Amino acid sequence: MAIDPQEVFWVMQCAYRNGVLDKFMSVQGKALEMVMEETGADMGDLLNRMDEAREETVMKVDRLLDRVGPLLKYLNNDRLMRLAARLLSSDKVQGLMARRMADSIKRTLTGEAPPSLPERVKAAVSKLRRAA
Repeated sequence: MAIDPQEVFWVMQCAYRNGVLDKFMSVQGKALEMVMEETGADMGDLLNRMDEAREETVMKVDRLLDRVGPLLKYLNNDRLMRLAARLLSSDKVQGLMARRMADSIKRTLTGEAPPSLPERVKAAVSKLRRAA
């Protein structure tokens, strides 16, 4: 299913109107700062790596966009975007999202495979045990 550019515009306009884009861009900036600090890469390195996307990655994004297309009409909703903005206002949510984004970017930079489901479950369980 092709994505209607007009629907994407409406969703982005709704997200902007409710402050979601500003908050999300702030989280993205934190994630990039984490990556640069942890890897020693600079913004030029990160931008150059974006140009090196493999066909496999492009195909994954294409499949993701195919699945998102039908949902666009539901995302153009002020109540939903206000909820998203409220969630993104939480320092804990911002920290979690920034960490996840930074980890994903670092994996892409290093070519490391993402953790398997059992590895993610083990990590989550150990994190819960440490918190208790």
